[in-house]
Amino acid sequence: MSLSTVQQVLARIYTYSKLRDDFLTNPDVVGISFGLNCQEIQQLSKLSSQQVNLFASSLKHKRLGEIRKLLPLTNKVLGKELDRLFFKYSETYLPTGSKKHLLDAIAFTKFLEQNITTDNIQPAWVLDVLRYEKIRLKMFQGKGFIICDRFSSHLESLINSLHSDSPTLLNPQPNIGIWFKLTPHSKWRGFFLSFPQFHYILNPALKH
Repeated sequence: MSLSTVQQVLARIYTYSKLRDDFLTNPDVVGISFGLNCQEIQQLSKLSSQQVNLFASSLKHKRLGEIRKLLPLTNKVLGKELDRLFFKYSETYLPTGSKKHLLDAIAFTKFLEQNITTDNIQPAWVLDVLRYEKIRLKMFQGKGFIICDRFSSHLESLINSLHSDSPTLLNPQPNIGIWFKLTPHSKWRGFFLSFPQFHYILNPALKH
């Protein structure tokens, strides 16, 4: 078994609380289930419950810190609620690869969309902020040539109000935002389809 495989097992133990509890109770069973040999299981068994729980907490808070950086406006409007939802989400997904923080943030936006709707978190425009930042992350990811999503309010007015810390009082304006680029290296362009008007934006400013 390679060192990277052992590290992957540890990462899963640090991420999932149920697996971590099982490991601390019976490391042999957990180690065998992952295909570790006796020497590797013995090595992992030397970790104390304090060490495991401390590192698990540190890892989750590090992920949360990166999430706050990548979703600053969502963090701003949700506050402590974002922390609560993140720790709930962190039990469901473990990012890997060279862009793991970006992938983590994108997966978290999808989780938030489901849970904000389920938990009926108000105000309603919070979902618009989340969808705006999810689109921005997908642009950074560099996959695809078209992105679209729906919004319940005027997106430009909403984002400007959050940047200026002015009161966010918006009238409902259902619309669909569509962003596209013609080549992998061209700039993103976009427009909104709203009722009763059609609004076109050239190179929309998706930035913080």
